[in-house]
Amino acid sequence: MTRKFVAALAATAGLAFAATQAQATVFAGTWELTAYNSADPGLVLSINGPLSDSFNLDLGSDPVQSFDLFKLYTNETSVNGDDTAWSAISLKFTFDSPDNNNGPIFIDGDTSGYTFFGIYQAGQLVWDKGGQALLTWGHGEAGLLDPGRMTITVNGGTFNEGLFGLNEGKKHGLKVAAEFHWDNNPTFAAAVPEPATWALMIGGFGMAGATLRRRRSLAHA
Repeated sequence: MTRKFVAALAATAGLAFAATQAQATVFAGTWELTAYNSADPGLVLSINGPLSDSFNLDLGSDPVQSFDLFKLYTNETSVNGDDTAWSAISLKFTFDSPDNNNGPIFIDGDTSGYTFFGIYQAGQLVWDKGGQALLTWGHGEAGLLDPGRMTITVNGGTFNEGLFGLNEGKKHGLKVAAEFHWDNNPTFAAAVPEPATWALMIGGFGMAGATLRRRRSLAHA
């Protein structure tokens, strides 16, 4: 009975730490396409799908998960001189969970049209840093040794590829998706028990000592 009581005390002391780790596997928030080239000059882009939406993924069951954002395309029929200039595109990820994160996270890039010897034409999307960004969390929490990490990756690519001109329309677009790759949960130093926890533990040790003394007295009787 005494051993079970001591084990219960230890479990109570570690409960808060375990709960913090479990919650860190859920990533919830919103994403938003904050900038893209929607008018001349430059290759004019259109979006098939939302410009913003919410997400809620539990990476505890599967540490790598992805979801579609939108389809990127152009209704222009050929790449002209102004279309080869690079135009900015940007995504913003805001996280409501996990708590104390370094968000919002921005992933920036550029789009343009290009030609290959004037025969092959297409649009292209290129993200900075390969479309990767790092979410960290656990900042400001007591005893933090190393924050949690999750890598976000957004794909680029080509769209509306065609010979002697662009293949016009959204059916020739590029599907843009985000991948969340869980890396690790935060690690914390061993927490110092609260005064109430200390009192509970001391009381438990006192009960254990009294039980041992009682057993010794009965043994000598």
